[in-house]
Amino acid sequence: MNEIASDKACKEGIPRGPEIHIDVENLGPIEKGKIQLRPLTVFVGPSNTGKTYLAILIYALQQVFRGFPRFPVLVDYLYSRGDELTVPDGEYKRFQEKIRDDERPFRFSDLPGTVRDAMRSALRDPNFLSANLSHELGRCFDVESVDRLIRMSSESRCADISLQVGGNWSFRMTFSESDVRSNGNIDDAVLLREQVSRLDPTYAMTVGPLRCFSTRGRVRRGDRRSIIDFLDFFEMLSYSMPEVRADVHYFPADRSGIMHSHRVIASSLVARSTRGGLERFPELPTLPGVMADFIQRLIHHDEPMPRYRRRPPPEEYMGNIADLLEKDTLDGQIRTIRGKAGGYPEFVYCPKGTEGEIRLSRASSMVSELASLVLFMRSVIGRGDTVIIEEPEAHLHPAAQTAMAKAMARLVRAGVRVVITTHSNWLLQEIGNLMREGELSEQTGEPKHASAGALRPRDVGVWLFDRQAHDGGSTVSDIRFDLIDGIEPADYGTVAEGLYNRSADLQNRFEEEVARRSART
Repeated sequence: MNEIASDKACKEGIPRGPEIHIDVENLGPIEKGKIQLRPLTVFVGPSNTGKTYLAILIYALQQVFRGFPRFPVLVDYLYSRGDELTVPDGEYKRFQEKIRDDERPFRFSDLPGTVRDAMRSALRDPNFLSANLSHELGRCFDVESVDRLIRMSSESRCADISLQVGGNWSFRMTFSESDVRSNGNIDDAVLLREQVSRLDPTYAMTVGPLRCFSTRGRVRRGDRRSIIDFLDFFEMLSYSMPEVRADVHYFPADRSGIMHSHRVIASSLVARSTRGGLERFPELPTLPGVMADFIQRLIHHDEPMPRYRRRPPPEEYMGNIADLLEKDTLDGQIRTIRGKAGGYPEFVYCPKGTEGEIRLSRASSMVSELASLVLFMRSVIGRGDTVIIEEPEAHLHPAAQTAMAKAMARLVRAGVRVVITTHSNWLLQEIGNLMREGELSEQTGEPKHASAGALRPRDVGVWLFDRQAHDGGSTVSDIRFDLIDGIEPADYGTVAEGLYNRSADLQNRFEEEVARRSART
């Protein structure tokens, strides 16, 4: 384990991407809510108020848009239009001149008008993005139609989802029981920065070929070029945006049970799928997409990365964070056993100071709860990824919950966006302490003395899901960090006060009864 390397990587700073705002209306239990995704985003509030709904929505949006890039690279749509769209040769030459100019930024407005119109059309085409998002929402939530996601008590029987990525582009989808509508727009975003070779050598290595871009002219029609000629440009452009190659990982609330049974689930499904025509089975039940993806990642977690990711494997310090979690919390190691002939992996726990191996089904629930996070940090989670964890405090002792908060903060400092849903005051208090530490390091001007888990208040967003009395729908509002009070939701104080008052009342009654009995004797 190299703790120093991990700390150094974490202290390099959190990458700042475009601001991401998500608005929803009448989605599941949520009546109305608006959030801004931060490097660490925390959802708190009573059960059945929509925290999981919004977390799954974030997962689905990232799957459809390949992350939240500063510019939506919609190559599939351009390819579907084929050569029906053409660009006059004069516009094409002006485009090449502008893109080769390294002294100025290349903007969306520098693209030929036909290309700009096609990209904007992709955001508005109901048969493209809205259809893809509808399908992904249905898969992730395991519903036959997206209208099943509309809040039941809504009078309008209509739901609305809006996404705003910086000042660059936006997308909105509205759906009812009979209709799905969508709209979107791309503003004049900067696609390539000016003087990239002097600003960022790593960025320049990717953008250099783009600055020298010239298509091969695969399709020509007189003095016009096909829009297909721009596919190489947009494909190359996507590689200059790390967020496009980023991935999203969802850890469902019942991950502990999945860790015990994923081999049984997978082998059972395979057994049924290979007996077609021999036996008659009832219709197979389905899993929510977030859970199915989680199981699939477990099965393939130690196999080579798929080529479409086109990025290095997880950095060394991700594994270092996993090592620290094992050392400080698990007091042992999580290992993978895969038979020589292949098959599904089995995960075991090796207690510290022993050579023995314990199956996760026999280990403590805390071990099963944290095992998947340890495995993913070692195999798939990389810088720029998003990690969504439901109730990271589940089955953890309060001391382990605070250690978990530090591990998540280290992931954030290492460049991973983290989204969590939680009911734990211990977790929130430790996050508040990490924010105080980050604030202190900034005030003193000595950030190098802060721990690798220190967080700045601007890096953390806490959102309260609060049930409304009139119809049971919930609203979402932010909880501002306070240097004294931290980020404790108001209802936590109400619960604590109620417990104290009940305790005091019972104690008073007990003392009164003792005094009464003493008086009788």
